[in-house]
Amino acid sequence: MPGPAVILKELHRLRRNIKDLETKIEQAPKQLAIQQKKLAFQEDIFKQTQEQLKTLASAIRDKDGSIKATQTQVKKYEKQLETAGNKKEYDTLKAEIASEKALISKYEDETLAAMGESEAKAALLPEAEKAVQKARADFAQYEKDLQERLVRFADDKTKSQEALKTTEATLPEDVHALYDRLIAAKGMDTLSPVTGRTCSACYTEITSQMLSELKREMTMLCKNCGRMLYLES
Repeated sequence: MPGPAVILKELHRLRRNIKDLETKIEQAPKQLAIQQKKLAFQEDIFKQTQEQLKTLASAIRDKDGSIKATQTQVKKYEKQLETAGNKKEYDTLKAEIASEKALISKYEDETLAAMGESEAKAALLPEAEKAVQKARADFAQYEKDLQERLVRFADDKTKSQEALKTTEATLPEDVHALYDRLIAAKGMDTLSPVTGRTCSACYTEITSQMLSELKREMTMLCKNCGRMLYLES
């Protein structure tokens, strides 16, 4: 039967493994949320591009309607010009016609600019759609893989917990009693390996006598952090 030091080392390994698995299980929802945000970001880009194209198309239609309405007004003024009764009326109509034609020119420039912007946005749409499709596929695969990992983590945790109970039962009675008290008080901070002559938890150097007693499989507690010590090798 292995001595207490070997058993303590295995108990420490099992407890750290269980803690690591619990951490991975706890972090899973956060990791999934990060992937969801990545997907939502790509979907937002695609949606924004679509909305911008709709807005530009609406603006182009509005400008076209304004051009036609203004051209109709110009024709109306030109017809009135033919029957102007005096110079003042004639000059006023000429000024109105010039103003309306300048407005038509402005609308045409704005229409051309909107059309150019629309073409540029339309060129980006296929790539944005591909990016969304890839993001959706990536998220679906990630979610599938994550669920498989969670099942594996849960299974590994159960096995480690069972191994922990079995290994704890092999501790000598006096060591087991101390171990139980420390576990109840310190939890994961119960055990610490000694590397060389140093407690790996608090980096306090142990005495030569303590090292000698550890080598003889005696139970030792770190004088600084109170952890149950065992030799790393």
